[in-house]
Amino acid sequence: MTPSAKPKKPFVRNVKWRGEIVELAFLSKAASMGFAVTKPYGDSEPYDFIVDSGNRLWRVQVKSGSYKTGSAYRVGVSHLSNTKPKQKAYTAKQIDILAVYIVPLGVWYIIPILAFTPSTSLAFLPDTPANYGTYARKYEQFREAWFLMACRRNGEPKDGLVTSPPCNYCPSSGRTCPGCIQK
Repeated sequence: MTPSAKPKKPFVRNVKWRGEIVELAFLSKAASMGFAVTKPYGDSEPYDFIVDSGNRLWRVQVKSGSYKTGSAYRVGVSHLSNTKPKQKAYTAKQIDILAVYIVPLGVWYIIPILAFTPSTSLAFLPDTPANYGTYARKYEQFREAWFLMACRRNGEPKDGLVTSPPCNYCPSSGRTCPGCIQK
C-alpha cells in the first residue's frame, strides 16, 4: 500500500450481520477454552451470552471494532434505553463482562464492567508502544484476559479452563480474589 492510500474498510453487509459473525467467533473461542456458553433466546437482554465457568455465571456483551479512526480502534459500548430512544451506558446490573473483538488483528479484550462504565465509547490502541503511558494503553491489561472469567473465588476453576496467568483480579468486586491461590 502506498503511503497516501487509505486502508480499506472490511466488507460488512450491515452492522447486525457483523455483530452476528463476531458473536459466533466469541462462542467458538469461549467454548474451545472450556467454558459452557449459552445464548439467550431473542435479543431483548442487554447481554449476548451467559458464560459458565463452573464457579459462576457471567453475563457477557460482545462488541467489535473493524477499522481505525486515527490511531485507535473505536468501539461503541452502549445500548438503547427501554424508556427513551437514547443510547445508554451499560451498568453492573446488566452485564458483568464486555468482550471486544478487534477484527483486523484477531484480538479479544475481556473487560469487567467496573473497568469501563459509565463510558459509551472505548478506544483501543493495541499498536501503541508501552512508553506512551497508561491512558493510551488503558485496556491492554485486558487483552486475551479470558482467565478473568475463570475466577477461583472458592476453589479451583472447572477442569479444562484456561487460567493462565493466575487469576489475581475478580471482575465481580474489582479487587484481588480472596480465594485466589498464587503459585
